[in-house]
Amino acid sequence: MTPHNKSLTARERILARVRANRPNSVEHPEVPVFAIDGDPLKDFISHVEGFDGKVIDVDTRESALSWLRENVKQSDSSLVYSAADGYEGNITLDRLPSPADAHILQACVGDGILGIGETGSVLVDPETFGRMANGLFAIDLYLLLDRSKIVPGLQDAYAQMDLSKVQYSSLFSGPSATADIEAVHITGAQGPVSLTILLY
Repeated sequence: MTPHNKSLTARERILARVRANRPNSVEHPEVPVFAIDGDPLKDFISHVEGFDGKVIDVDTRESALSWLRENVKQSDSSLVYSAADGYEGNITLDRLPSPADAHILQACVGDGILGIGETGSVLVDPETFGRMANGLFAIDLYLLLDRSKIVPGLQDAYAQMDLSKVQYSSLFSGPSATADIEAVHITGAQGPVSLTILLY
């Protein structure tokens, strides 16, 4: 099969030309890993709070779960979905058949995958919230995070991520906010009004 063979279809001729003119492969450059100064845990807490988030620092996961039981109100008018082991909400996914149904949630609780000191971000995926819409539509968001899973910087985080196992992942850095209009900072503009990280 050659690029100029008249018996080929237009598609075959185009693909043959592409293959014939494919450049030689080159090795990817080595990307240096830059050190991040400071203490990752302190940096993480500082950045979360700087983005209007709240950090509850406790000793154990059980203490974090106890805090949730004592502080997150559940009622017929305050629906809470939880994907976190050890904490039960008062609504389940079968009552939220469509992603759009998550708009009725007051709160959503999940387990953060890892935290990043450099940015105060928490890595999440759809499994964190049972469905990503639950975490985006809920008014209040609670993420449990093991402090041993806080890494210094973004490069460290990407080195640990396995993006092949989920549809997609996202980094949450505080509650939703914007300052687009006259530089006025508005929290809760397109998503959760509050984000609370429970560090254990």
